Amino acid sequence: MKESLKDKSYRLTDNRSGSTLMLMVGRKGNLTIMDEKKKTRRAIRHCPNQTSIYRDEQDSFAVVSPIIFEGGYIKVKGDQPMTQKFLNEHPSNKANGGEWFELVDDEMEAKESIENEELKIDLKYLVRQKSKEKDGIHALKAEVSVILGSVDQAGSKGIEELKQSLYNEIEANPDYFTDESGNPTIFDNDEVLRKYIVLKSIKDGVIRKSPNNKSIVWAKTKAVIATAPVGVDLVDYFTSYLSTDDGILVLEEITRRS
Repeated sequence: MKESLKDKSYRLTDNRSGSTLMLMVGRKGNLTIMDEKKKTRRAIRHCPNQTSIYRDEQDSFAVVSPIIFEGGYIKVKGDQPMTQKFLNEHPSNKANGGEWFELVDDEMEAKESIENEELKIDLKYLVRQKSKEKDGIHALKAEVSVILGSVDQAGSKGIEELKQSLYNEIEANPDYFTDESGNPTIFDNDEVLRKYIVLKSIKDGVIRKSPNNKSIVWAKTKAVIATAPVGVDLVDYFTSYLSTDDGILVLEEITRRS
């Protein structure tokens, strides 16, 4: 079935949304894309009066036309299929790995927006349910401690303040509480638990940061446990270290001394 013709809109990406841009249209024959069917790179050229975007398939009557984004957008009507095809295949299109422009897909954006809002609802529900559990406040404090990077700040909050802190973070960055597949992992994230243990152990004096803030050491003996590479956050590095074979033994010892 032939695809029905419809208007399409394209927009410049990132901070270019307010810009005016004249796109490369292949006038000099140096704009190429990979033709997967022929397994070779081929030059494309924007010639709306032709039946192909490929330069080698265009005839001697081909007229190269400019493509200009005004105010960051361009609307291409359904009766301009070659322009739509050219933009869809253009190497600067985000869908092709480019960085300059993208197709405005209202349906997809609506779907992503709804999924994002539903994720927030699911995460807030999990927070509410956890707050109702007998010892649920401890799980809330662990999450907030890691978010704030401070056991003391989280420890001074009541259950409603803890919920509010989590709600705020969920609104700002719901993906923080999910795995790679987008499934909620709040209260079920080993990395968060390890980081909370690190923060609490520093607060309780089981371990401490070295004077130069580069290593984690045992508080009593000052023996170095692990040293973070230059430019890497010490607590984050040590948290990841605790998941290694050597780190697991250290984690067991930390837990024993706490």
